[in-house]
Amino acid sequence: MELKATFYRTMMILKPRNTSLFMYCAMLLMLFLFCLLIRMEVKSSLNGTSMLTQTHKNPPSRSSMIRDKTELNRTAPKIHLECRNNGSLLQIPNGIPVLHQLFLQYKHCRTFRQLLSPKACSNDLFLLMAIKSTAAQIDRRAALRSTWGREGLFSGMRVQLVFLLGRSMDRVRGHPLQPLLHYESRQFGDILQWDFDDSFFNLTLKEVHFLNWFSRECRTAQFVLKGDDDVFVNTGNLLEYLWDKRPNDHLFVGDIISKAVPIRNIRRKYFIPMQMYPKKQYPPYAGGGGYLMSRRTVIGLDRAAQDTDLFPIDDVFVGMCLEKMNVTLVFHDGFRTFGFRQMVTPFNPCIYRGLMLIHKLSPAQMWAMWSLVNDPDLTCTRKFSINV
Repeated sequence: MELKATFYRTMMILKPRNTSLFMYCAMLLMLFLFCLLIRMEVKSSLNGTSMLTQTHKNPPSRSSMIRDKTELNRTAPKIHLECRNNGSLLQIPNGIPVLHQLFLQYKHCRTFRQLLSPKACSNDLFLLMAIKSTAAQIDRRAALRSTWGREGLFSGMRVQLVFLLGRSMDRVRGHPLQPLLHYESRQFGDILQWDFDDSFFNLTLKEVHFLNWFSRECRTAQFVLKGDDDVFVNTGNLLEYLWDKRPNDHLFVGDIISKAVPIRNIRRKYFIPMQMYPKKQYPPYAGGGGYLMSRRTVIGLDRAAQDTDLFPIDDVFVGMCLEKMNVTLVFHDGFRTFGFRQMVTPFNPCIYRGLMLIHKLSPAQMWAMWSLVNDPDLTCTRKFSINV
């Protein structure tokens, strides 16, 4: 009850409203303290042989996911109970990491039930911000809601926020985080969660489930920003860029990566063995920190994804689907998904005022930069070209 009360008080403080710079600083302090509390609670609960530690020692990804669903929900739809290891039907290469083996054995499992649903998309929705998050990142979601992810009308264009989550094994004082997610969902109505393990190799599952949800539940949105919960976004610049674009035309804009090659070093995070992807190059794709899409492109991606084998790197998977659709990916210098590539003053608000999106900032940095960028007394001599 103590943790829940702390969560409630913090969320109430961080609800969107007009505030002075002094209030921004006060809320920033509260956000930092709450972030510290959650981090300390999660770390203290992971001593010994906690569920999360066991997950890292014996990477389960999908096998434990299926077992847990059967134990926790006896009334789950039939598709979950039939989603079993098909390793006996495959020739799994010898010598590849366990996570890659599990991915191959369970990649046919593509449909999972929805645990939490957000409020309905507005009929006049201009921009939907769909942000990947995890249960433990409460502080990041709080920061986004009160800074660049604030919902409402901006110059006559409606913006709405939704967070995309899977099921987490993280615990606080031995208790699962799911009840807190339910509470957060009731307070803000912006949580979209599915019943699969929220792991790195399941980010592609999160992608295909979002695309399907959008096609069924949110086709009123004209444009979509897809991003991570640790990016800083200049919402005004996004809207200025989009105002003369048409939602029924194809549009895919971001930090486009061309001629990237699969990493064959088994020690690297993005290692892909030849057996999983024999080609020498990936198709063009956008850095997953954030990119913009039109409604037509999102719906087209949903159709293309249904006929595309799941791939463990979600950004590349989206690129594969776009290649099938023959959609041109547009590079925009305002998307900095890998941070600054040259020596600049990293916390200069004038730089942030001119960009679309940059990765990555902590919640405390997010609050500070948002207040600086929106300071009416800030004067910047150089303006970035939004329509590049």
